[in-house]
This record gives sequence, C-alpha cells and structure tokens, in this order.
Amino acid sequence: MRTITLIFPVYNDWESLGILLRKIEKIVKKTECKFKVLIINDNSIKINKKKLNQNKIFENIKILNLRSNLGSQKAIATGIKHIANNLQNFGRDFIIMDSDGEDDYSQISKILDLTKKNKEIDVITVNRSSRKESFIFRILYEIHLIITFFLTFKYIRYGNFSYLNSKALKFISQKKDLWLAYSASIEKNFQNKKNIIAARKKRIMGISKMNYWQLFSHSIKIHLVFIKRIFINYLFYSLLFILISKIEILSTITPIFFIFLSIHFLMLVIVKNSGSNIKFTESLKNIDSINILK
Repeated sequence: MRTITLIFPVYNDWESLGILLRKIEKIVKKTECKFKVLIINDNSIKINKKKLNQNKIFENIKILNLRSNLGSQKAIATGIKHIANNLQNFGRDFIIMDSDGEDDYSQISKILDLTKKNKEIDVITVNRSSRKESFIFRILYEIHLIITFFLTFKYIRYGNFSYLNSKALKFISQKKDLWLAYSASIEKNFQNKKNIIAARKKRIMGISKMNYWQLFSHSIKIHLVFIKRIFINYLFYSLLFILISKIEILSTITPIFFIFLSIHFLMLVIVKNSGSNIKFTESLKNIDSINILK
C-alpha cells in the first residue's frame, strides 16, 4: 500500500493544524493510501497536542521539536534533511503544506491522481492563482514576482505547497540553497516539474505572520539562491543601460537603474549575513526532541 507523508512547519498554529488535519481526513478516507504526518515545531511558544490527538485516521503523527525558532523555510529544510536520513521510516511520497489552512487541501486528491497515473513524476508545485491578503500586500507580492523575474528570469508563483517523491527529496536535501528558500531551491534544481494551479484560501484562524519586511526578506533570499545568475544579469543589464543612456530621452533611466542595483546588492549582503547562526549542515543538531503521538 502506498504511504504518503504530510509535512507541516508549525509555529503556534496548533489549533489551525488540528482543524486542517480533520479536513484532510475526508480525503484520506477516499484513498487506498496510508498517511503519516511530520510536524516541524519551530520552537512554538505554546504547544497544544490535544488538538492533534483528535485525528485518528493517520498512521502516526510525528513532531520534530526544534531548539530555536528558524522560520518556516529553515524548519522545512530541517524536516527534509531528517526524512532523508531516515527514509526507511517514511514512504516514497511527500506533500509539504503550510499549517494555517491557506493551502487548498483539496488539491491533495489531484496530486495523488497525477502521481498514480504517472509514476515518473518527481515534483509537483501548486501555483497560486490568487491570494487573500490585503490589497497593498498583493500589490507588493506582484512587484516581488516581477523584480525576481527581471533578475533571475524565473517566475516563481508557488510557495511551500508541493509534492516530492523520495528520489527528489533525497536530492534536494543535499542542496545548501534549500536553507534559504524552499520554492527557489525547487525552481533551481528541478527543471521538469508538473504544476497545479489553485487559489489561496483564507487562514483558518488568526492573522498571517507574513508582514512587509518578511516578504522583502523572503524575496531577497530567493535572489540569493540564484546569486550567480543575478550577477551575470547585472552585467547584461548594465551594458544595456549604458547603451540606452546614449539615447537622450532615456538617459535619465540609467542612473536610477544603477541606484537600484547598488541598493539591491547591499540588501543581498545584509540578508545573507543576518538571521540564524545555525548552518544547514548542522541543522539536525537543532532538533531538541521527537514526539510520536500514535
């Protein structure tokens, strides 16, 4: 029987996760698969395991408790590295989701159907057709996508919600750029991905932890994954704008462009040298304990 492992990074969203798992149960009941759950507890202030114990249909629910709060991207990377080192305890299929309910859990059925029909699929991303945040946040998110495409020639319209088979998971677990941004690492390392398009849903409870600064920081971390390509594009655009500067009507654009490049480069340096001192190679040492609920 096929075993699916659901992976959730969690920081205090235990009640939302409990509700989400109960909703996913409806899908589980319609399949012939076994389901396991791996929760990466990103050093939550409050832990409410009672909400998870209400879910009886999953084969087991395993919680990796991290010693320090790293953020969802590093939490996911830690979880992937843990699985890669213990594949014998998991199945060959993995679905990564946010724990707040914003990922449309009904797409799990589509993922299972696609991978059942085509066993050669290694990676599936769930691309976002729309978001539920404020108007300003949505505008800034679109600007982030445009700038990222301008610098990397990559249009990354997905987040954590994705499918990996065991081969892909083992491969990505060895990539250091996974520590920076999960979606960017997937985009960089897997060329032949399948994708599903789905709208983002509203959070089950509470308000989003993603603020403007976190969006900006996440954007810069995505750029760091493609740092070599960005430097090449720096040179390409610099030559282009030097040529443009010879056209009188467009000459004022060139200084603005070089100011943008200077600020962007400074932000790359600042973000690269900020954050946790824990390295990806030492990420498993940040696991404080492991709980198995059933």
